[in-house]
Amino acid sequence: MIVKLKGYIENLDDDFIDLDVGGVVFRVLMSNKNILKLGPIGSKVNLFIYEIIKEDSRIFAGFLENNERDIFSDLLTVQGVGGKMGINIMSNLDSEMIVQGIHNQDSQIFKNISGVGNKLALRIINELREKIKKKVLNKKIDISNKENLVFNDLVSCLLNLGFSQKICESTASYVINENQNKKLEELIPIAVKSLSNPSQQ
Repeated sequence: MIVKLKGYIENLDDDFIDLDVGGVVFRVLMSNKNILKLGPIGSKVNLFIYEIIKEDSRIFAGFLENNERDIFSDLLTVQGVGGKMGINIMSNLDSEMIVQGIHNQDSQIFKNISGVGNKLALRIINELREKIKKKVLNKKIDISNKENLVFNDLVSCLLNLGFSQKICESTASYVINENQNKKLEELIPIAVKSLSNPSQQ
């Protein structure tokens, strides 16, 4: 089983790259978010690989971080989530957002993704809730008193825009974790943009 590839980008597309590894070129599925972080064609890259072996195909999914591969692996255990759907979800939501969404039982952030209906969103939450609890506990995300005040204020601002409590809380948590040095007035537009267009998070 291949778990990591190191090579040079030979070709780029919206949802995959062709990676030249010592003269052997691998087509690797990747989230659009990660592809946008890569350098131009010819750049060297190290990818964590999740290999999907089927009767008639062999698919490689690539990630820049090991924890992303872990989340992808978890998603694949959900009935109805295959390799392409897993990549689709991770193109729209960062790993932290997926974890927070499941932990907070926020099905709406998944339903915002093209191809994910209500039934699949609920299955993702119900089938991964226990796994995600362990991840959250292991990560031990502690919010200081100052951050807690910012969190509450940010949630309050988002609630005033008409979003649900769960969505506001998961979005506020994600935005604060990703922008820890920013003040409330800087966090608000980031959070609003995140809610109005999840694919641009």
